[in-house]
Amino acid sequence: MRMRRNSVNGLLLFLIYGMFALFSMLLVVIGARVYRNIVAVGEENTQTRAAFSYVANKVRAKGGAEDAVSLEEREGIGVLTLGGDVENQGYETCIYFYDGKLCESYRSVGQPFSPKLGEKIVEVEDFIMEETDTGQLLISVKDSHGNWRSMHLNE
Repeated sequence: MRMRRNSVNGLLLFLIYGMFALFSMLLVVIGARVYRNIVAVGEENTQTRAAFSYVANKVRAKGGAEDAVSLEEREGIGVLTLGGDVENQGYETCIYFYDGKLCESYRSVGQPFSPKLGEKIVEVEDFIMEETDTGQLLISVKDSHGNWRSMHLNE
């Protein structure tokens, strides 16, 4: 009788340890999945904020100079053109959305525009720039979940 009671106690103890191990592994798997989602959302938010900050800082760096900021269409792509002079030569910075990326091209005025040659700034799903009736620049970014975020910017 005593031997049987010890084996039942051993079996119950083994089941308790087994349940503890199973629930511990389940907790680790759930925690890893939650962490992965948090990192993905954080990275997405960082990309959106980076796109907004980049364009805003570039526009503000022009300091409100007359005709320094304009929206144009080149090669069928909406381009934000930021003009300027370096040693009396005209240069421009072109910011545009191409192939899933926000890109920048710095070149002398009059050079042919080639969107493939631009430097990648950040990857986003979609990026739209337009001028509002009040003269503000409206920047809209679409993230990978299909959410649009917008920012109004005074030139």
